[in-house]
Amino acid sequence: MTEPLAPAGDAEASGVFEAIPASEVSGVTAPLAGMLVADFSRHLPGPLVARLLADLGARVVKVEEPSAGDPVRGAPPTSKGTSALAAILLAGVESVALDLKQPSGRDVADRLIARADVLLETFRPGTFARLGWTREELQRRFPRLIVCSLSGWGQDGPAAPRAGHDLTYQAAAGLLAPIVSASVGTQALPSAPISDLSGAWSAVSAILAALFERERTGRGTAIDVSLFDAALHSNLIGWAAEAGGAKAVGQPLALTGDLPCYATYETADRRKVALAFLEPHFWHRFCRAVERPDLVGNHLDRGAGLRRKLERLMRQRTRTQWEELFVAHDLPAGPVLTAAEARASAQAQARGVVQSGADGLPRLAFPARFDGHRPAAAERLPVLGAATEDLLEELGAPEARQSRWRRRKAGVGARWNWKRLLRRLVP
Repeated sequence: MTEPLAPAGDAEASGVFEAIPASEVSGVTAPLAGMLVADFSRHLPGPLVARLLADLGARVVKVEEPSAGDPVRGAPPTSKGTSALAAILLAGVESVALDLKQPSGRDVADRLIARADVLLETFRPGTFARLGWTREELQRRFPRLIVCSLSGWGQDGPAAPRAGHDLTYQAAAGLLAPIVSASVGTQALPSAPISDLSGAWSAVSAILAALFERERTGRGTAIDVSLFDAALHSNLIGWAAEAGGAKAVGQPLALTGDLPCYATYETADRRKVALAFLEPHFWHRFCRAVERPDLVGNHLDRGAGLRRKLERLMRQRTRTQWEELFVAHDLPAGPVLTAAEARASAQAQARGVVQSGADGLPRLAFPARFDGHRPAAAERLPVLGAATEDLLEELGAPEARQSRWRRRKAGVGARWNWKRLLRRLVP
């Protein structure tokens, strides 16, 4: 591998990635402007980390396998060959196609790492080291580099080398126990990949903290983020409940169906509404609004009796009628919306998180505002390897002077792939 062209994060030495004040980036909120992220991640959590850093103004160069690229590119559903999930996760990054199993691919990747402020990788523990980048070697050569390793089980422990998915980590962390029932069906499964999402946010938080520390010390950090750890952390309600005695699989907790005052119910038009009357004053207000003073004393009852009464009560009005009542009395309750209904709601429209790209596919803007301004949702979804040639020139890599055919044979640049072609041709 080549020696570093400049210490990681040293914009003055490299003369390429000069930090730009956020206020000078075309009026867009970009607190990470001038930062370079070398992204070696795949699937959902890693690309989400990169996406969030890009939303904050970082330049993200995504290294993809030359034939198929990141598997999210093929995730259904697709529109004109473009995956909706890929449109959300990959828009706004630069795609470089490199075969890390070949020397030329590793050489170009090494030149990229030499310029980066942050390296993000999601290989199984030990894989990145076998490719030639051990943690010790990275710290020696690039002392200012922040290396974030995001894995399923973490870099150590007996499960570290094992395969896993979001559901696996949730199960192992105790998150699924309260919602598993005797019946088999998707209704018993979580509606969101909690481990993946919380793991991604954990990684972003750690990277931002490491960047702040580097400003004080000048040193980079090796970050170990585990989706299993994130799932354990997300189970804070479960750990608190355990203090009152061990819970069995299938035993609901207060916020997972045990309390009738905090649950979903069917309405007269067979729609659903969600009630969240945990505080006594909200429960009392609800009972007065529906003229049921007999229920006031049953607020935190866990028995089937209160649940049946609420089921009968909620079937007396339509979803719209209930929504009007909830709004009129300022109650923490509302209709259970589909994703499409949620996106079209007045509140979602006012907040502007979910947007549409020119291709009609969804884009997500950063879920927070800075001084009243939200970082914009990225529009452009890069073609696999589209930025490869430009990056070779920028890095001064010798592969820039080779023919495209020779580069691809050496593992640099996107390769023809019939599956990728079919995705674009077949609806």
